[in-house]
Amino acid sequence: MKQAENGRPELDELDRKILNRIQVEVPLDPRPFRVLGHEFGLSEDEMIGRVRRMWNLGIVRRLGPIINYHAWDMSGVLVASKVDEDRIEDARSAVAEHPEITHAYLREHEWNLWFTVIAENEAAMDTIIKKVTERARLSDVKKLPQKKSFKLGVKFEV
Repeated sequence: MKQAENGRPELDELDRKILNRIQVEVPLDPRPFRVLGHEFGLSEDEMIGRVRRMWNLGIVRRLGPIINYHAWDMSGVLVASKVDEDRIEDARSAVAEHPEITHAYLREHEWNLWFTVIAENEAAMDTIIKKVTERARLSDVKKLPQKKSFKLGVKFEV
């Protein structure tokens, strides 16, 4: 695949249309790529191939539902913590062990490791935080519970 001057992979016009479409909705159908392919005049295999290519290039990083964990009486929290530079790999490994950790970020800040945990209940959530804290030797761990949810629709025009 060709690269643009900025080093990013070049997308053709059809790739851009597909990205704009799947950001909004993926059809709730047993064969969503067949439905999408029909919309764009492609076969199911061609549609899968285009999305897979964009996935492999890192352009698409997630394709799936966003679950409202509150509706399932689950617990979630944003965690801010401090991790020493020489423990970053341990922190990465500890976070990766828990599928309940949905996002993790390393930042240039006093609290340099941030992650979100969604678990069955508060006790399970606290157990996960404790395991990560101990394994990575995190310090000054702060749980930042959600007070109010603001659901913003984000769509990047490609």
